[in-house]
Amino acid sequence: MIAGGCLCGAVRYEVAGDSLYAVLCHCRDCQRASGTGHVPVMGMPKSSFTVRGATVSYAVSHDGGRSSIRHFCPKCGSLLFGTTEIAPEAVSIYVGTLDDPSVFRPQAVMFKRDRHDWDVTAMALPEFETVPPATPDRG
Repeated sequence: MIAGGCLCGAVRYEVAGDSLYAVLCHCRDCQRASGTGHVPVMGMPKSSFTVRGATVSYAVSHDGGRSSIRHFCPKCGSLLFGTTEIAPEAVSIYVGTLDDPSVFRPQAVMFKRDRHDWDVTAMALPEFETVPPATPDRG
């Protein structure tokens, strides 16, 4: 079981199962939402994801009309998790909210085209200009 929550403890989540993806996302939306150069994100099965506590959300529309929804704690503002129409079977957990961040094992870099020169990844990972191509595991 993987668990996590916000800074103040008002929102907690749990999820079971193996990760569907684990990436470092450098897209401009993630940069703006986090205030950093990239966001480490772990995709988990939505079917086994549970949340305790209320969240507030913000939807972003992308090219092609698809949207992503980010969920925050209404008390402390922690960015907790998100969902997207591109991967409807998954919930994207922001790694900084995990109780045990060591479970995150990044597999790739997304949106390399938006990465800043000062934001260098310490490990060698496959890098994609935008979203990695779909694989049988990811749909």
